[in-house]
Amino acid sequence: MTQRARNYRYVAYTQAGHPAEGRLQAGSLDDAIEMLWERGLTPFETSEDGAADSAPWWRRELLAPRRPSRRDVAAFTRELTTLIQSGIAIDDALRIVAEQSGGRMRPVVAAMLELVLDGMHLSDAMARHPAAFPDDYVSMVRAGETSGDLARVFGELADLLERRQELAGKVTSALLYPCVLIALALVAVGVVMGVLVPGLAPIFAQSGRPMPTMIGAIVQCEESWPSIVMIAGAIAGGLVAAAAAMSRSPAAQRAGDRILLELPLAGTLSAEQNVARFTRTLGSLLRCGVPLLAAQTSAGSLVRNRHIAAGLAAALDIVRDGQSLSRALAACPGVPPVALRMIAVGEETGKLGEMLLRIATVLEQQSRRRIERLMTLLTPALTVAIAALIGTLIFTVMNAILTVNELAVR
Repeated sequence: MTQRARNYRYVAYTQAGHPAEGRLQAGSLDDAIEMLWERGLTPFETSEDGAADSAPWWRRELLAPRRPSRRDVAAFTRELTTLIQSGIAIDDALRIVAEQSGGRMRPVVAAMLELVLDGMHLSDAMARHPAAFPDDYVSMVRAGETSGDLARVFGELADLLERRQELAGKVTSALLYPCVLIALALVAVGVVMGVLVPGLAPIFAQSGRPMPTMIGAIVQCEESWPSIVMIAGAIAGGLVAAAAAMSRSPAAQRAGDRILLELPLAGTLSAEQNVARFTRTLGSLLRCGVPLLAAQTSAGSLVRNRHIAAGLAAALDIVRDGQSLSRALAACPGVPPVALRMIAVGEETGKLGEMLLRIATVLEQQSRRRIERLMTLLTPALTVAIAALIGTLIFTVMNAILTVNELAVR
C-alpha cells in the first residue's frame, strides 16, 4: 500500500557549505532525507511540517538546542585526534566520527565531510560553522595544515578544551552543595512563616498580649505582601533595565569589568582565568607556527573581561610597533609580574610558546586552589548562618508557644 505523501520541512547544507532550507513532499521521514541526499544536500534538520510547531514551547526552546555544546566539541576533538594519530585519513576520520557523534554534532560533521570530499581544507570547512568552532580553533587547525603536523595540533586542542571543561565542571560541582543548602533553608523558613506563625498570631490578638518582635514582623510582612511584591518587582525591573542598558554600552561594560577586577577575591579569580585563557591560546598558536601578531589577535578575542581585553588590544599595537611582548603586556591590567618575567625569559630563549603554556598552567592551578579554598570556607559558613537563622525562628516560635501555654493556664 502506497504511503500518503506528507510535507516535510528541512534545513540542509549545499556542497559549497551554504545553508539551505525549504519544504518537500515524501512518504516518510527516511524518504525525505534520501531525497535531500539525491539533490546533493547534506541534511541538518528534517521534520514533518507543523510537527515542530505543535510541540510545547519549552520543549522547542529548552530541550532542542540547535548548535553543539562545548562538551560536544571537546568530545569530537578528542575522537578526531585519536583517529588522526592512528594514521587514518581526514575524510575517513570524519566519516567515523559522524557515525559515532550525537545528534547535535552529527550534522555539522557530515557537512564538513561533504566539503572536505569536494576538496576544501578542513580548517575552511570548520570556518563554515562558527557556532561550533571559534576563530582560535580554526586558526590552530589551519596552522597545523600549513606545518603538516595536524595530529599534534589536534592533540593540543583536545587538551585545551578538556582543561576548560574540567575547570568549569569543578566550579559547578563546588557550587552544587551551597545551592542545595540554600534551597532547603528557604523551604524551612517558608514552612515556619507560612504554617506556624499564622496559627499563633490570632491567639495573641485575642488575649491582648503583645506579640514577640519577630512574630509581629512576620505578620506585618504577610499583611503587606502586595506592596512588598510591587517594590521587589520595581527593584528587579530597574536592575534588568540597568543591565540591558549596560549590555548596549561598551563603555559601561568595560567600567563594570574594571570594578570587578578591583574586588578582593572575585577580581583575582577573573584576572587569573582570563590571563590563563589568553596565554594558553597564544602559546598553543605560537607552537603551531602562527605569527605572533595573528596569534595575539586571536587569543585576545577570547578574553571575556573587557577591561583586560582593551589592555591586550593596546599591547597588540605596541608589539606591532616593534616592542617585545613582555614590555607590551606590562601596562595590561590583570597580568601578574611573575608572568611578565616568564614571558621575557621565553623571548630571550626562543621558547615563548612553551613559556606561555607554563604560565597558563600556573594561573589555572592558582585559580583552582582559590576556588577550592573558597568552597571549603563557604560551605561551613553557609551552614552556620542558615542554622543560626532557622534556630532563631524556631526559638521565637517555641517562646511564643510557651507564652500561649501560660495564657491558657491563667
